[in-house]
Amino acid sequence: MSDLEKSFAELFPAKQIPFCTVEYSGRLKAYNARIQMRGNYITVVASKTWRGISPSILKGLYQELLVRVYKIKKQTIHMDLYHHFMRSLPRIAPKRKTHPVLEQSFHRVNGTLFMGILEQPNLRIGRGVNRLGTYEYASDTVSISSILLEHPELMDYVMYHELLHKKHQYTASKGRSCHHSPAFLAEERKFPNAMVLEQELQRLVTQMKRVWFW
Repeated sequence: MSDLEKSFAELFPAKQIPFCTVEYSGRLKAYNARIQMRGNYITVVASKTWRGISPSILKGLYQELLVRVYKIKKQTIHMDLYHHFMRSLPRIAPKRKTHPVLEQSFHRVNGTLFMGILEQPNLRIGRGVNRLGTYEYASDTVSISSILLEHPELMDYVMYHELLHKKHQYTASKGRSCHHSPAFLAEERKFPNAMVLEQELQRLVTQMKRVWFW
């Protein structure tokens, strides 16, 4: 019995185990995975970075995907191990990517609002307008949209938001994840003129969409 089949059996002891396969793909980002269910067939497509990971953690990954696709609320020790593993990745991820303007923004925000305690993550320029910033736990990477490069204060505000994700990480229970805890939201409001900057971001996005449309 494969680890995926064992994971299914632990969650659904009364159900017949479907046909289960696991495929590894180099197209997925590090430690990403997705699940496909068609009839009596279940396929998990996982990033190649999952190769060689402990079976207990892999079972947690599979069970996390299964409870989502079956829309049930269950939590197992393997799922706890999986989330503990995911939350540990930023500490061990290689730090190789940077950008001079983003690096300046990081140091401003880290020094002013985090007392300089945060380790510099990977920093990269993102494209597009709809997503001004992202934080990837698996690679410890902050991405900031290129449209913010000429707006230092707005860039610092978005940088602060993404670094809060690095600081607070996330909580997970029974197939649901929370990335904006009350503590996160309370700290986010500490950024000077946060409400004003939020409105300025919305105006900038609207303006850029018009430019790109024409």
